[in-house]
Amino acid sequence: DTIMRPEIRSLPASRIREVANTAMGRSDVLAFWFGESDEVTPAAIRDAAVMSLQAGETFYSHNLGLPELRQALATYASALHGSVDVDRIAVTSSGVNALMLATQMLAGAGDEVVAVVPVWPNLTAQPAILGARVTRVALQPRDGAWQLDLSELLAAVTPCTRVLLVNAPNNPTGWTMTRVEQQTLLDHCRGTGTWIVADEVYERLYYGGADCAPSFLDIASPDDRVVVVHSFSKSFLMTGWRLGWLVLPTGHLDAMGKLIEFNTSCAPVFVQ
Repeated sequence: DTIMRPEIRSLPASRIREVANTAMGRSDVLAFWFGESDEVTPAAIRDAAVMSLQAGETFYSHNLGLPELRQALATYASALHGSVDVDRIAVTSSGVNALMLATQMLAGAGDEVVAVVPVWPNLTAQPAILGARVTRVALQPRDGAWQLDLSELLAAVTPCTRVLLVNAPNNPTGWTMTRVEQQTLLDHCRGTGTWIVADEVYERLYYGGADCAPSFLDIASPDDRVVVVHSFSKSFLMTGWRLGWLVLPTGHLDAMGKLIEFNTSCAPVFVQ
């Protein structure tokens, strides 16, 4: 509770770590879960926002985002993961808003949600505040790295499981799913009817010899029960701008547009 206060989060990263360690009574724990760079947003992005404001673009936009941005995001995702149609893209007011929207779309009171942990606390809190039951499957440290016990996770995901939450690359451990793990989980969830909500906001912060980390978008079909969450905060140094997006299965865009209307109505045009 102490380290999540706004007055604490506004401090420099080094001071946040100091406060976190004091709060936990530990001097050997580093607070890696905040996910914010020490660098400011690039000038080209800041200049574009200034131009938008000077042009008077301060009105509502479409619930799903500016058509130009949605098309750009579809092109961006397609370049990384194969064809992603623009009719699967919804722009959101931040990545955490995208996660909450996905949770509201899929889970409610009494539903079972399985989550791979440790993870940024918001991911498991969101279904919990909607009344869902959250089951946690923990990564295990083995041979100097965090590893997933795939058999344990498969056993936890049953036909009663409404949603599987996976954050990879993971905050705070850095654990990244392998293609084999992703394919095995996708095949299993197809059999159980379970939705996968994949938080992939760190996909470009990957040093495995590719442009990005393995993604469920690489292997899922457009009609699979897979929702992929993204954010501009991490890869584009835009944490304070609050802009994200969702890649949805085919046919779910209209429902998501209604949910966005009831949450934030739209992301600010000058941010988009």
